[in-house]
Amino acid sequence: MPGRHKHTAMERGVTQFIAAVGAVLGFIGAPCGAPLHTTDTLAAESPEAQRPDPPSSNDFFVTTKAIAGERSKFITYGWIGFAGGIVHWRYNDANRPVGIVASATEALQRIQAGMDKWSAACNVHFVYDGTTTQNPDLVPPTRIFDGVNVIGWTAQGYSGQTGVAGVGAVGPPWQMVEADIALNYQYNPALDKTILHELGHMLGLDHSDVYNVVMSGPPSSSYGTQSTLQPDDINGCLSLYPFPTISGTISNGATPVSGVSFCAQPSAGVSCTASNASGAYSCTVPNGWGGVLHSPMVGGQRIPAQVFANVTGAVTRNVAATTGVPSCDLDVDDNGLFEAATDGVAILRRALGFGQASFAGLSGACAANTTAASIYAATDASFNAGGYNVTGGSATLATTDALVIMRTLLGLSGNAVVDGLGLSSKPGVVRTSWNDVKTWMNSNCRAGL
Repeated sequence: MPGRHKHTAMERGVTQFIAAVGAVLGFIGAPCGAPLHTTDTLAAESPEAQRPDPPSSNDFFVTTKAIAGERSKFITYGWIGFAGGIVHWRYNDANRPVGIVASATEALQRIQAGMDKWSAACNVHFVYDGTTTQNPDLVPPTRIFDGVNVIGWTAQGYSGQTGVAGVGAVGPPWQMVEADIALNYQYNPALDKTILHELGHMLGLDHSDVYNVVMSGPPSSSYGTQSTLQPDDINGCLSLYPFPTISGTISNGATPVSGVSFCAQPSAGVSCTASNASGAYSCTVPNGWGGVLHSPMVGGQRIPAQVFANVTGAVTRNVAATTGVPSCDLDVDDNGLFEAATDGVAILRRALGFGQASFAGLSGACAANTTAASIYAATDASFNAGGYNVTGGSATLATTDALVIMRTLLGLSGNAVVDGLGLSSKPGVVRTSWNDVKTWMNSNCRAGL
């Protein structure tokens, strides 16, 4: 049975305003046909009725955002979220009901579990600053604006009200700076769901008009019973706390390259779309991500790997594909990377004359060539064509050419690549210095050194 809405309340000011947001999940376990009630100091009214026309910069208002030209199904307070997506918070253990939460440690674990769900869904990070004796004052009836985010326990006055959140912003532009959550110590049959819902308010989300999502609630929907964030909840959070993005186009000259699916290292939290007919691609990454985006060949075209460091916003990176396999194929497993542990070992084994069976297991992440036969064939083609003859001369040797390649793939440079290999004693050698080797590998192997 749905409970009545504990609606937003407002205080207007030039420098700050506060919206206190109530949430009811107490209908769980309530007698059928007996909706539970909550109250506020202001009469309930619709969000649209509270929106100024035109919106005033120092009045409370609710805004909706657009997705693909349609009215969105997530609703915010019309504010910017917490700066940088960082939410510092403190916990007040006073009045904790031992029958619901046995210890302060358990309470912190359950609160953090809800926070982890939101952090996994959008670019928001909660920072625990320890305990406090301050109360969650930015909720009715006190609504004291002190700039400290507190989660604690109070009696809400009605048995069905399990929690209430108060959020505040300063501006313009209106930036969220405080959010308190008061959990009802007298009645909380669904504490984890209450926490998850109230954390959504803490982040700047109002009640959704979609049914059966975490942020469901009056006036446009009934409270839900979800303990897992739904697409609507996630989209709402992303509207306030979007992940950093990497985007651009992939082309070979003036020709776009479609169907490129990037693989990421490290891959945790990275999601990429394949390039479309225009060559456009996009990836979302965790805040501060650093790593490599790489891909196997597409349509006979090599896609060079892209290296990034500390991505914190929108990054544009256009990618220039190249046609075909170079005579010196360093990417023998075809995953877009030159890796010593796979490609380098395969080249060295071919130069040593190993048979096909010994090339099993030499494929890296997202490789197109994964079998012993395909990897051997890739190295064999370049070896037989003289593509690995880095130093020149009459033959390709494991003790000189293959070791120069291996050292280069290990990230060495300068004299560390060529010293101690006796390159000058190799019959017919023409390249013994690092500069000569580097120039040759860039030209013939597309090494990018």
